[in-house]
Amino acid sequence: MPTENLVFVVFFMLVTGRGAVGDSLDTDKEVLLGFRSFMEQGNKVNQGDYNRWDLQARSPCNWLGISCSGNRVVGINLANNNIAGNIFGNFSALTELAYLDLSANRISGSLPGNLGNCQNLKVLNLSHNMIDGELNLIGLDSLEVLDLSTNRLSGEISVGLPMICNSLVVANLSANNFSGEIGRSIEACMKLEYVDLSANLLTGNLWFGFHMFKEFTVCENRLNDTLPGWIFPENCSLESLDLSENGLTGEIPKEISNCKNLTTLNLWGNFFSGKIPGELGSIPNLQKLFLGNNSLTNELPDSLLELQNLKFLDLSRNHMGGDIPEIFGRLTQVRTLLLHSNNYTGGLLSSGILRLQNVSTLDLSYNNLSGLLPVEISRMASLKFLFLASNQFSGSIPSEYGNMPGLQALDVSNNRLTGSIPPSLGQLKNLLWLMLGNNSITGEIPPELGNCSSLLWLNFQNNQLSGPIPYELANIGKNTTPSFILNREDDLIADSGECSTLRRWIPADYQPFTFVYTLLNMKKCRTLWDKLLKGYGIFSVCLPESNVRVQKISGYIQLSENRLSGQIPPGIGNMDDYSMLHLGGNELSGALPDNIGNMALVVLNVSQNRFSGRVPMQLGNLKCLRNLDLSYNNFSGTFPTNLNNLTDLSSFNVSYNPYISGYIPDTGQLATFEIWSFLGDPLLRLPSFINNSTNGSTTTSSGRTTPQSKWGALFIFVFLSFAFMVCGIMTLVICLSTKTTTNQPRVLLSGGYGNSSPWLSDEVKVIRLDKTAFTHADILTATGNFSNDRIIGRGGYGTVYRGVLPDGRVVAVKKKLREGLEGEKEFKAEMEVLTGNGFGWPHPNLVTLYGWCLDGAEKLLVYEYMEGGTLEDLIHDRIRFPWRRRINVAIDVAHALVFLHHECHPPIVHRDVKASNVLLDKKGTARVTDFGLARIVEGGGSHVSTMVAGTIGYVAPEYGHTCKATTKGDVYSYGVLVMELATGRRAVDGGKEYLVEWSRRMTGRRSIIPVSVLVSGLAEGAAEMRELLRLGVRCTNDTPQSRPDMKEVLNSLLRISARSKGF
Repeated sequence: MPTENLVFVVFFMLVTGRGAVGDSLDTDKEVLLGFRSFMEQGNKVNQGDYNRWDLQARSPCNWLGISCSGNRVVGINLANNNIAGNIFGNFSALTELAYLDLSANRISGSLPGNLGNCQNLKVLNLSHNMIDGELNLIGLDSLEVLDLSTNRLSGEISVGLPMICNSLVVANLSANNFSGEIGRSIEACMKLEYVDLSANLLTGNLWFGFHMFKEFTVCENRLNDTLPGWIFPENCSLESLDLSENGLTGEIPKEISNCKNLTTLNLWGNFFSGKIPGELGSIPNLQKLFLGNNSLTNELPDSLLELQNLKFLDLSRNHMGGDIPEIFGRLTQVRTLLLHSNNYTGGLLSSGILRLQNVSTLDLSYNNLSGLLPVEISRMASLKFLFLASNQFSGSIPSEYGNMPGLQALDVSNNRLTGSIPPSLGQLKNLLWLMLGNNSITGEIPPELGNCSSLLWLNFQNNQLSGPIPYELANIGKNTTPSFILNREDDLIADSGECSTLRRWIPADYQPFTFVYTLLNMKKCRTLWDKLLKGYGIFSVCLPESNVRVQKISGYIQLSENRLSGQIPPGIGNMDDYSMLHLGGNELSGALPDNIGNMALVVLNVSQNRFSGRVPMQLGNLKCLRNLDLSYNNFSGTFPTNLNNLTDLSSFNVSYNPYISGYIPDTGQLATFEIWSFLGDPLLRLPSFINNSTNGSTTTSSGRTTPQSKWGALFIFVFLSFAFMVCGIMTLVICLSTKTTTNQPRVLLSGGYGNSSPWLSDEVKVIRLDKTAFTHADILTATGNFSNDRIIGRGGYGTVYRGVLPDGRVVAVKKKLREGLEGEKEFKAEMEVLTGNGFGWPHPNLVTLYGWCLDGAEKLLVYEYMEGGTLEDLIHDRIRFPWRRRINVAIDVAHALVFLHHECHPPIVHRDVKASNVLLDKKGTARVTDFGLARIVEGGGSHVSTMVAGTIGYVAPEYGHTCKATTKGDVYSYGVLVMELATGRRAVDGGKEYLVEWSRRMTGRRSIIPVSVLVSGLAEGAAEMRELLRLGVRCTNDTPQSRPDMKEVLNSLLRISARSKGF
């Protein structure tokens, strides 16, 4: 029986009525009054139900949260009542107290020793507080239910728990900091049936005796070594066993099948290898089988077909590949089938899984499936969630997919799909998610999608959609209630794919989504997934025109990077269940609708379009708005100063709207942004403390414009128009320039460029490096006019194309994608670093830059083509990329960072060290590339940024709150890269743990790291890979000062290399 149900039963038995008033009840009342006074002292505002106790009442039995029986107080339930401070120390005076629930408060300090004097206490729930110290309770001989989960308790469980377990049936000590081994002493707790020790720091092995429990959970700990079969005897009583996310190795013992009562077996996220034992098929009641994220082979025993009650099967993230086996198509009773993150290449039809009529969730994402999307999927009558993302599917989306009335999620993003969006998808009334991003879908958005009355999360980004946004699209999500009610009533089974799915779906570049993204681990993923499916919010939004914040469901519309045109539908203001609207990178025009201010937006991005007219002052009603990007449009009129009241605004850009006039107040939120938020706005007056070198207007002390300043602004505008023309001529001259030598002196660019491009000031130096001239026309010819079939990579900065110059050189051409502040700064950074800047360029482990070109807003960088591709393509391939080459690559990258950090003066911080930013030449030598986020740091050794740069999973933890980029931040990112090299795992692998957390767990208390977790997989190279992994852990220390510098790292690597044979 789950803990919460048992607690309820005990509470129901205890509360039998209200007794008569007597002396003993008076004593209890005095204790409760002392308790109330104690609580009021700890929290003088926002007090809970205890503040409404009637102090004049003779009996406390009618007080909220208090229950009585037989003339005595027997129960206190003040859960979630804003109780703060230390725990009350006089509960033992309530001698008949049997039920105490103070969960979900802010109680701190240690457990009071005299709590053990409550001899009649049967239920103690202090979960979800901040209690620390050790489990030092003694006595409590009657205690049956103990819930201390989600606190800060530490010490060893084997010491504290046996002291209070004479009658204990339920013990939940999860989500604390308990350490040490569980130990055999817990065997003395003869009545224990439900034990949850998950999310602690427990080590060692399991002990004989836990098989007597009914439910045992010890997931998210540090258990290691093998799982011996002898701990599962024939008298095993287990009904649920969860050992997930530990460090268990070896094969899965066949003796688990002795636990005939098992309904749930969770071994997810360990290092089990070999075959799935056929004996598992003899567990008659098994309903949920989690075997994902291990190293199991593709051989599946036919005995699994005997599991007639199996509803949930997770075999994701294993070493399974080739064609999908036919056995899956014979598991007719299964409702959830998770095969994502393997290497399946075919068998989708021949396996028969598309004929499974009971499957409601099918996840085949992150495989290598190809060909057309199968029409047969539409005949799966029970299908609710279909995930086919990140494969190689091509062709168009079958119109038959509109014939699945129960479908709630369709994710075919990150494939190679073409054709148009079928209008039949508008028939999907229960559809909550529609993810079609990162394909090559063409045509217009069908107006029929407006009939998707439950659709909240829509992502069509980075396709080739054209035409207007249909007015009908404003009708989506108008009636989500039926879908949410259905999910609240349905017995939804939490699976292990939520993290990878949510990481695809959450727009991590924008707050507050960024914060949610960083919190994603296995338990939180399941919690968020459950909330989203049932219609509950995951962060607060503001009510229209109000600062009142509410936790409500909030979807998003992501249509960026297409070719959409026309105006925004006027009905968009009625879409009050959407928190993000991203329309950037299209060809939309007209005015922004005023009623956009009626939405509950936290993100609004309409950059790189053709919008005109005034910026609606109604945007000032979006009190929770955090990200606003209006850049690269044609807005005009007076800038609305009421945007200054948007106190949550952390990212703002109105650059390159040359017709906007007015002023930015010198106090308030807008004054906190730098010049980069206002570039190319010559008529917009800025406070004097902002470096407004591109603005020429003047302001009086009252903020009003003088007649002289109006004429001055007009003069500046005319001058800038002329400068733009000169800029174009200069660009042509630059791109058609003749031969130069590598030692040609720097060319200082100024004048007209200084007004059109913020980074081309007198401090920026640019070198033309190329020995043989090439023109812009040559680049266009080389890349087939930037044809899609020449694309070899995409990144946050832009798209990279392969091309051949007239002289036969194969080049990689990076075409700028990002506009505005960050795009400008990234181009500047890359040129500063790659052109040498006086540092003795080139370096053998940094990518070679042949040249660069500006053509209006288009910015191009031309590199030497690296035939070996990116490290990202190889790092997870244990066969083609053996351990010896991995050490060489680690040394190459270290050489590059030593050069940037220690040989450049001032030093350069890369800020985005990761596998996809390391290229390999034809000899396999590694070279660091993509300096779009790099920064030169001066004396203090750090660079302060207004936004977090880098890639999630690689960014040092201190950068999120200091925004200071340092060389030690690069060391952290390098440490993550080294961990990837040593293990073949990804930095962020869609599961619970980031690689850093996993590596710390593997190396924390383990004397020998198992060979099976290393990339070598064999004894040869294991020692070197172990040292490499430990070096990565050193580099990722949470404290920057405790990390080595790159010189120390390089020396360590050279020692590892010298000790390895054959190097």
